[in-house]
Amino acid sequence: MSFLEVAEISKCFGAVQALDRVSFTVERGEVIAILGENGAGKTTLANVLFGLYQADHGNIRLDGVLLNSKRPAEALAAGIGMIHQHFNLVANMSAYENIILGVPNAELGTNPRTKITELALRYGFSVDLEAEAGSMPVGMQQRVEILKVLFRDVSILILDEPTSVLAPAEISGFLDGIRALRDAGKSIFFVTHKLDEIMQATDRVLVMRNGCLVAEHPTSKTNPAKLSKEMIGTEVKSHQFVRNNKAGSVVFEAEGLCAADERGALALRKLSFSVRAGEILGIAGVDGNGQRELSEVIAGLRPLVLGSVKLDDESIAKWSPKKRYQFGIGFVPEDRHATGLVLSLTVAENLFLRSIDQPPATKNGRLDRGAISSVGAEIVSKFDIRPPNAELKASALSGGNQQKIILAREISAAKRLLIVVQPTKGLDVGAIAFVQEQIMQAAESGVAVIYISTELEHVLEVADRISVISGGKITGTLTPSEVTAERISLLMAGQSEEAA
Repeated sequence: MSFLEVAEISKCFGAVQALDRVSFTVERGEVIAILGENGAGKTTLANVLFGLYQADHGNIRLDGVLLNSKRPAEALAAGIGMIHQHFNLVANMSAYENIILGVPNAELGTNPRTKITELALRYGFSVDLEAEAGSMPVGMQQRVEILKVLFRDVSILILDEPTSVLAPAEISGFLDGIRALRDAGKSIFFVTHKLDEIMQATDRVLVMRNGCLVAEHPTSKTNPAKLSKEMIGTEVKSHQFVRNNKAGSVVFEAEGLCAADERGALALRKLSFSVRAGEILGIAGVDGNGQRELSEVIAGLRPLVLGSVKLDDESIAKWSPKKRYQFGIGFVPEDRHATGLVLSLTVAENLFLRSIDQPPATKNGRLDRGAISSVGAEIVSKFDIRPPNAELKASALSGGNQQKIILAREISAAKRLLIVVQPTKGLDVGAIAFVQEQIMQAAESGVAVIYISTELEHVLEVADRISVISGGKITGTLTPSEVTAERISLLMAGQSEEAA
């Protein structure tokens, strides 16, 4: 009998099958990677194990006992803890207060502070127990989260994208701590898309795709290229919508780009490419390989460390985001809520968000509310934004229609270059088709398009060329007809184009 047995777990959200009959077992002292692309079901599975979601079908047994956790507190009591990608700490409380928060007095023991200190020393997760959580660097906040569940004597620890918040110098120590937990008999789920860390730190890999468990390997008997191929599938569809235009002269050129992420680590490493008028250049790759940083460098939201960016052969490295927008660069960001929209404003106001000081939004130095409403209504009709009411707050619309607002605003500005990041993420089939059509129409009009997405099938549908990004570098560029599962998997795993 295995320590943890997961049998035929299924979970639906409306018509979306998030998990489809997932089964596997886990032994004590194993580190299990759960690998998959965005939307593969990794986090949903973790949330079912932790009691945040209840499965529609199937069961989970721990040491032979049937688990039926209706909430996280019950999962914790059974010995299952989870560290979420976004931490759940009270900012103005100390590390010590956060760790013991919610633990009944009867379970604190005689000296909880000593127990926490011993846990920190044993597993290498040292923290300043008196420091306020809100003032801590993210690496220390993560250690507080881990100690919070270890203090509750969990036997299974679920880590959701645990290294995404860590600086490179912190990752090695973190992985050492994971090995120490494993050696102490803890079973660990490592939910991630980082292939190199999987190879370093795990014993077994579960590969998920479209809610299904599609492969399972001892880590020692697989490799990054094979795992990449299993993530994207053995068949790569290369259907393309028919477009009539031919690419013109080079509109945008990036040469030797180097840029840092929020932690100061190098996210782009001498990355170079160009895109022509009327061309759609797809940027494909496993999430977290520099895509967001690349898009923000082009849009002017992130500074360059080295390299050059040129629009129509003119350097734009020192241009502000506003100037880039005014000179015909549109940008559809990955996170439509955080950086694309102001949800409390109306649809019409969001359509003019980046040109609020320009006609027709402004007349004689004052907002022209009438023009904002009337022109906004025209754009709503043109882009089929539903409900067709420009005076509704953006928060009242569905995700697909919120995406249409951003797309309408940015395409209207994109006279020379359009950057779109994950434009179809989370959308239904109808919204995806509409978004793809609008992007292709922009290219038909002569706009150069940079289409950044981890959804390879959608990149293949619209792109004229596909550059693969891995580790902040372009590892190769293919036409859709040249794409095979083997070839693109090697490129995503960091192999050179010659090797692929």
